[in-house]
This record gives sequence, structure tokens and C-alpha cells, in this order.
Amino acid sequence: MDSHRYQPRTVQERLSIATALFEGRPPPTDTDGFGAACADVFASCEREPAEGRPLVSILICTFNRAGWLTEAIDSALAQDWPVEVVVVDDGSTDDTPAVVARQGDRVRAFRHTKNTGKPGALNTGVAALRGEAFLILDDDDRLLPGAVRRLARALFADEAAVAAHGDTIVFDDESGLPVDWRTACRLPPGMWRQATLTTIPAMPGATLIRTAAQRELGPFDPGLVRGQDMDHFLRLSALGHGTTVPLPVQLYRRHDALRGREGAQWKKHRDPTEHRRRFLACVQPVFRQRWKDSVHDRAEGFAWAVGLQERELHAEAAVELAKWPLPATPRERWVRARARLPNPPPAAGIPTLVIDDGAEGALAALLASLPPMEALTVVAASAHDGLAACQLFWPGDYRVERPLTRRTGLVHMRLASSPEWAPPPLDASLLLPLPPADAVLTLALALGAPPPQRSRVPEGVTAHPLTRQCLLASIAPPLQAIGAAANVLQATPGWPPGRLLAARACRAAGLTQEAEALAAQT
Repeated sequence: MDSHRYQPRTVQERLSIATALFEGRPPPTDTDGFGAACADVFASCEREPAEGRPLVSILICTFNRAGWLTEAIDSALAQDWPVEVVVVDDGSTDDTPAVVARQGDRVRAFRHTKNTGKPGALNTGVAALRGEAFLILDDDDRLLPGAVRRLARALFADEAAVAAHGDTIVFDDESGLPVDWRTACRLPPGMWRQATLTTIPAMPGATLIRTAAQRELGPFDPGLVRGQDMDHFLRLSALGHGTTVPLPVQLYRRHDALRGREGAQWKKHRDPTEHRRRFLACVQPVFRQRWKDSVHDRAEGFAWAVGLQERELHAEAAVELAKWPLPATPRERWVRARARLPNPPPAAGIPTLVIDDGAEGALAALLASLPPMEALTVVAASAHDGLAACQLFWPGDYRVERPLTRRTGLVHMRLASSPEWAPPPLDASLLLPLPPADAVLTLALALGAPPPQRSRVPEGVTAHPLTRQCLLASIAPPLQAIGAAANVLQATPGWPPGRLLAARACRAAGLTQEAEALAAQT
């Protein structure tokens, strides 16, 4: 599935869709089909025929969660894709054994006589998997009915992918209503490794993993009380890339129940400070060791440095950054600044103005293709999750404007929806007071730049009438082009690019004198 298909949305906009679907109502305004696609994942569908569809295993490791376990199992069995459900009871002392026994042959069940911790339970379950791919579902969470179908289609369509992940909706256990929407990584596949070095790219329960890749990784570290998800993604990202399904696939339960191994449990949400302290105590040693053991290039080195800083391993981050000599790219300068390391002054040059007019992931894909630059400004179509990821990987002097502000001088202008479009530097003082993408397109077309191939614009997004007239004046047959140019002149009297546009249209129609007269007025 194309992870750039849907237009950007804020968390609040996503939650309004989730709330509607939780309450059985149609989603709000749906110009690009995002709400309908979410509804499809939410809806119970008839199971698709098993013939020709790879088996997917859903692994549920449980410990003293009898009250929620049935919901997790039922959500796994409700998938409209061929699945097997494997349940590993990690030495529960509550009613969990009876809950599992009531499932009969609907699940493949395994039981530890004493609690070993989640890594040990995972190793037992993974050894028993029969599916070509598997998903680890926590015993207190649920899958949406269409989750495996969406993830499996994405994973098996990309032979090089080791995982496919989607978004997660967080719901409150007491109210049963959605309270957060966690977006999976939207960065291009080539940057999945770097993204994973900084933070977990998706919730484990929203991630389908190729079983062959897991066999290559080997077992989970039984010594990890917490942080096995982080370690798993770190090792997995060294084997290949992940692919994104830009839709919700998992429901994550927010609650205050005990977490962790028997004898070392705590309540995550009731005492976040204590949770952070315990979490860091668990993940810092393994993250430090994975970093020390890795062989990486400069780009991955700076990603490691960000990850080390996020886990409060500041001395190790400084050591990593010291490996790479100056000069530094804009992104590298930002990472160095976070580590309080000195940066040389930036070089001067023509600034670049990027209009974020496309769907999620479009801005990341464009910026990944650009050479290092200092004076970079992004004009955002809206506040959306993708901006945070982009600022993580390409900040430098990168700043975000919303809306487009007046400026002067030459600038490079780019559109996120058209990564290949790169007109020559244009005079920013000639930009008209239009929506950002239309202002850039109208000026570029009027000055003779070739029209872009906008492959990433979401459905329902249309160009301004003036932009459409400039496009017609550039590519239409002579008489139609002259009519369109006349409309531009009428709408923008005194705008020099409009006269140049009309002059070109007249010249193409053989009206040399009229063309020269118009050109002389500029």
C-alpha cells in the first residue's frame, strides 16, 4: 500500500475519526477516503479464502491478565485472513489457565510452570510458529478485524521488507473511548534503519514480521525485563526495511495495572517518573551494547547519537559524534547542537523554500533526495505528525512556516508532491497572495518553468483558478493559451510574470508584435 496516499491530519482530527468509528457513526468529512479505509479495518469482514494466502501467526504471551485475555484472543480469531493463534501462559497464578482451556482447539496453547518474563515466553511462542509471518499481540490489547489483511498484503507485496506496520489507537480502559493515535513511521524505506535507531518505528502489536527474518535474528534476550521491543526492532532493522500501512490496525489499552516480571512490577501510568527510571535502567545497557557492536556509516552514526541522547546516554552520544569530522550537514549540525558540541558558522547560499502540499511521507521523501543545505524553510499545509519526523532528520536552519510569509530575493522552490520538479531560482517578491502551493506554481508557470508531475497530491485537492489558467497558457493549443493568458492579465494587472506569460502565448501563436509589446512592458 502507498503510505503517502492520504492527506496529513493532526492527532485531534484522527481522534475525531476514531471516536466516530468507536461509536458506530460514519467518520467526519472524508475527501481522500481515509475515513472509509479506517472503517474498513474496523469492520468485521467475511474471512478471505485461505487458498494462496500465506498463514499468519498471532502470538499472545500472557501473565495474570485473565480479565483481558479473552478480548485479545477474540480479536485475533476475528481476522479476515488465515491465522493461527498461539498463546503462551507465562506461569499465571490467576484464572488464566481456565481462560485458555475454554478456547479449546481455537488456539495452540503452551504454559510455563513459573514466570520467566516476556522474552522467555516470546521464545517459547516463536519456536512454535507455523505462519510465514507473525504478530506479537499483548494480552491487554486488541487487533482491529482487518488488521492482518492490511498488514499481510503490504508485507508480502514487498519481498525485501522484513516487517509491515500500521498505526495504533490508544483507548482508555475505564471509558472505552480513544484518547491518542500513535502514528507508525512514515519515512521512506531507505531510512527505516535510521528511524529505528532513534525510536521504535511502530507499536509491536501493530507490526507484522516475516518469520524467516525472525529465525535469522535468533531468540529474544531472556535477561531483558523491559525494552525487548526496542531491542527487537534494532536487530530487525539491520536485516532489511519496514513498509507502512497508513491506517490503524491495533487498539492499545491504557490502564494502571501492574507491568513487568513477577517480583519486579510497577504501575506505568500512576507513577511515570518511576516507570521512566526503571525503563531506562533496563534499556540503557542493551542499547549501549547494540551501539558498540554495530558497524555503521556516518548517517547511521548520527542516528545512533540521537538514540543515545533519547535514552540519556549523553557521554556515549558525544563519543559517537566525535568519530565524524567536520564539516557537518544541516541535520548533523542539529544533532551536534543537541549534544552541546560546537558547530562552525553555516555557509551562505540561495535559500530553499519547500511547500509541503502532499500526503504523509511526501515531505520526507523529498527532503531525503535534497543535498545538504542550510537555508531551508518548509511551508506546511497543516500541522501533522510527519513534520516531527522530518525535523528529526533534516533540521539545520530548517524552519516551518504556516502560512507562507512575504519575502524578497531569489529562492529555490520545491513541491513535496513533485520530488523531481526543480525550477531555476525564482524571485520570491513576485509570489502572489495565494495558497502556498498555488503561489509557487503560478509564479513558476508564468516565468516558463515546466509544469510538475504532482503524483502525491491527495484526492480532493484542486489548484487555484489562477494556477489552472497559467497551466493552460503554458501547455494548451495557441488560441486556448492566449485566452488563458488574457484571463491571467485581467486577474493580475501589473504583475510582470503575467505579461511574460502572455508574451510567450502570443509568440507561440505567431503574434510577434503583440509578444514584443507585452515583453517590453515588463
